[in-house]
Amino acid sequence: MTSIGCRLPLSGHRASLERYLRQIIFPTTSVAGKIIEERLPNRHVRDRVRPSLVLWACDAADGNLADALPVAAAFELFDRFLMLHDELTDECAPTVARWGLGQSLNAGDAYYALAFRSLASDVENPSARLKAARLVAEAVLDAIVKRNDEIASASALTAAAMEAGAVIAGAPAPAIRAFATAGERLVRNPTTAAAPLHEYAPADHLQAFEEVVRYVGRPAE
Repeated sequence: MTSIGCRLPLSGHRASLERYLRQIIFPTTSVAGKIIEERLPNRHVRDRVRPSLVLWACDAADGNLADALPVAAAFELFDRFLMLHDELTDECAPTVARWGLGQSLNAGDAYYALAFRSLASDVENPSARLKAARLVAEAVLDAIVKRNDEIASASALTAAAMEAGAVIAGAPAPAIRAFATAGERLVRNPTTAAAPLHEYAPADHLQAFEEVVRYVGRPAE
């Protein structure tokens, strides 16, 4: 997604996600834990549009945000996992240079495990959560396979984020497909992203999504 800058959209959902993430604990006595703690500052975090869209989609589909928060957190942790592993090909990357390749790999794997633990935490609707967990796992695998194609990788994850939010909300199948399509378009062609949602999202939620569209589609700084 686009780098952090200007006024950030979905600020309420971002704040809820940040509060939930602060509750996720990994022991800092291990080297992997020390690496994770070291990488908490924003310079080691991608823009949180994608995980916040899980919450937005759930809210737009009139779902339970408490049940969507662990899924949103999982997307954030998967993004951290992917970001760290992207660095492992560069032996001069700060984390690799400081801790070594093996320990950096362990920290990335810890992020991966924390993400799946989050997907299985604080479950209120088991069948919806299981469905969401499956599509999230498939999207992460797809993103890994397509890692050399940044657009394809990002569109797979963003489509899954919005689809997962709609699934947690218990939206009907056509609405779930519309949310997934909007997520894919948000990466590939932002100006067309809102169109599939007009039938399924209330006007105030559409307005918030259109702010995301403008934010993602703005010229790179």
